[in-house]
Amino acid sequence: MVQIVLQPSADAYARAHYEDTIHRPVELSSVRSKIEPQTFKHLKSLFPNGKVPMWGVTPGKTGGNQSKWEKVELGALVLFSADSKIYGCGVVAAKFHNKALAKHLWDVDPSGATWEWMYALAEVRSLDISYRDFNKAAGYKVKYVIRGFNVLDEAKSQAFMDTFDLHGKRLEWPPNPQDVKRAIKEFDELDRKFQAVQRVEQSALREHLLQGSKSGDCLLCGRTFHAHFLVAAHIKKRSECTDSQKRDLRNIGMLNCKFGCDELYERGYISVDGSGKVVKSTKLTSPIEKKYMDSIVRASVHILSAQKPYFAWHFQNQFKL
Repeated sequence: MVQIVLQPSADAYARAHYEDTIHRPVELSSVRSKIEPQTFKHLKSLFPNGKVPMWGVTPGKTGGNQSKWEKVELGALVLFSADSKIYGCGVVAAKFHNKALAKHLWDVDPSGATWEWMYALAEVRSLDISYRDFNKAAGYKVKYVIRGFNVLDEAKSQAFMDTFDLHGKRLEWPPNPQDVKRAIKEFDELDRKFQAVQRVEQSALREHLLQGSKSGDCLLCGRTFHAHFLVAAHIKKRSECTDSQKRDLRNIGMLNCKFGCDELYERGYISVDGSGKVVKSTKLTSPIEKKYMDSIVRASVHILSAQKPYFAWHFQNQFKL
């Protein structure tokens, strides 16, 4: 299951906490006396260098934050936001309740509460995603503002992750066949119009094409790339596919690299004929662009017989003759 956790951090407390325990991770050795031995051992195994990015939430009014914290799954992607943008993220590596440690790290807020419902983060990195773009991807109204600690449902989480290609190391391999089967079965239900969002079956297609590997070969240039730099592309434009074609994971997709091949194919400057020959459009007139296209695209590719009708559609309808 893909899960996004929203963690707004715009007030003075949150900004200070992010600097103190995320930007500068907590030294485990310095707080050993505040952590239960079993939890300490677990954190040490997850963070061998002894430096652990930590965060926490207060119980909230009537325990609301605690209830949400209990829903957070290991592997969830936490988004930190302030000033109308998402500026950072991290993956939940561990969860633990520790009031004493929270007070030691962050003291208490004006009401006397502390951020005791805690989690440790791996893969912390910076982002720069506006609320507007976030809302567009997740299906919120344009003026929606992230307020309060919250856990997104699976559909919104999936839509956001696919749009910004944030799966990274969080993808579980091999993919769970039941998850893929369920995604295919629920295409009609999940095929809601999130503007500028790839549909849920994109993940199933990507998993099918990569087959559990962290890397793969771009069909059009033949080069091997990390999965981060590969797109699970529809050979035939998705919006023109029938329901059965969308479900034809074996034949409808191909891996294209983000270093030119996907863009060239999507815009119709290259295509593939029935024999597997890669054809190049004469409409690309810029000498620099044409030279780059010629340098990366290979002469021919191996295609399955069942893929030929999909490539034929692209050649007839999208290729710029």
